[in-house]
Amino acid sequence: MPANKDALSRYRIIDEALRNRQKTFPNKKELILLFREKLGIEVANRTLEEDLQNMRNNTDLGYLAPIAYHPTRKGYYYTDPDYTLNGLRISADDLEKLKLGVNILSEFEGLPYLSELRQPIEQLERMMQFGMRTGKWLNNRIVQMEVPALWPDKSLFATLLDAITQQQQLEISYQRFGIETPYNVIVNPFLLKEYRNRWYLVARNVQLNEIRIYGLDRMPSARILSSHCSDKFDSEAFFQYALGITVFQDEAPETIELLFDAEDAPYVLSNPLHQSQRILQNDEQGLHICLNLYPSSYELRMLIRSYGHGVRVLKPEKLAREIAGDARKTAALYRQD
Repeated sequence: MPANKDALSRYRIIDEALRNRQKTFPNKKELILLFREKLGIEVANRTLEEDLQNMRNNTDLGYLAPIAYHPTRKGYYYTDPDYTLNGLRISADDLEKLKLGVNILSEFEGLPYLSELRQPIEQLERMMQFGMRTGKWLNNRIVQMEVPALWPDKSLFATLLDAITQQQQLEISYQRFGIETPYNVIVNPFLLKEYRNRWYLVARNVQLNEIRIYGLDRMPSARILSSHCSDKFDSEAFFQYALGITVFQDEAPETIELLFDAEDAPYVLSNPLHQSQRILQNDEQGLHICLNLYPSSYELRMLIRSYGHGVRVLKPEKLAREIAGDARKTAALYRQD
């Protein structure tokens, strides 16, 4: 039987107590006192014993916690000092569902429009294989993945997704940076796009008749309208010359040539900056590449700055001057009076 919320809270407190290096081997009295201090509840000895038993053996929980009682120290401890509930814990039934889901996703990972699923699928498969083989599920001491600090609101995300799939117009409330109050705008929604752990809605602003990109973190609300929209949108063509989320519809792409230090070359080669990246030269002088991008791209400038003195802009000349100017301004911040 799945644990209720109160029980899960107690399990976490027990886990923290057993991993406390300052106060080892907590006994029943000390655990019950922790429940009172942290949860404001009184727990009987019998309830605590059931909690310990569930953490050890309840297959629905899937914890399989290695809890033992030390007769000399008269308290409880983990026989595996690296054990923690903070790792992935799933029930046997959930594990089967997860295995099925991975198998289904694996069938589609070769399709061009789902190619981005390859890495997360492979990560999930490796974690599952390790867990099933060893009985230990990976935690953040062994494998760490980047997790966004703020996920988009589930109901908002679902509303936007429904509008896109049903081809219905949306009225969104939007608050741009630097604006105190949000404003309403009617859009024809096309695409939900994630970039660097932030989600964006790509849509046509009906009033302006322009394709705009709206950050979900600046969207307090949205509602689906009765009006149907049948705009055609080609996401690959739209973002073809964009490095990130910014698209300059009135600007022609240009050839960007960059020269990286030889020591940075392996990183750039192993993780190309853009799908248009071509190698012009790679030797002891450095890695010379070219990209076909919008030259006014804010994301491009941020990327170049992130490499510091390890990269030089060769073309276009205007971009090279701007990056050089940025470098001079940065250096001025560190000059001594």
